Order: sequence, then structure tokens, then C-alpha cells
Amino acid sequence: MKHMSFSMCACYRWIGIGVLCAMVWGCGEDPRQLFETAQFEEQQHNRAHAQELYEQIIQQHPESEFAEKARKRLEAWKTENTEEGT
Repeated sequence: MKHMSFSMCACYRWIGIGVLCAMVWGCGEDPRQLFETAQFEEQQHNRAHAQELYEQIIQQHPESEFAEKARKRLEAWKTENTEEGT
């Protein structure tokens, strides 16, 4: 078979587009969404998951405004833990 049919070419093209989109969207989540989810987790008393999300924001989006907010939130926890220990 020398020539692929049109439908096969179109199929491969759509598969390629789908893979490309998945790669682009999978590269990182929106820092705003991550931060809002972390806040929600905090409200649900799930600090472990909130901490993971704050750390993810700092790692993946270090220059974003949400990274700064995440750093402040984690620092506030350290202060709270220090005050509770004294």
C-alpha cells in the first residue's frame, strides 16, 4: 500500500493534535486553581493536602503571585506551630 487513504491521514492528524493538547495541558496546573484548592483543603482541616498543593505552587510557579501567597501561608503555619509549642 503506497498511499494512505484520506481517512487514515485525518485520523493520524487528530491523534497528533490530541497528544499535543494533552502534553500542553498536562505541563502544569493553573496556580490560581491550585491555591483555591489548597484553601479549600485547609477549610476542610486537611492540612497535609493543602501543604502539598502550596508546595506544588511554589515549585511549579515560583514567580507567580500565588507562590508568594503560598509561602506566606506555610510561614503562618510555622508561626502558629511555634506559638502552640511555647
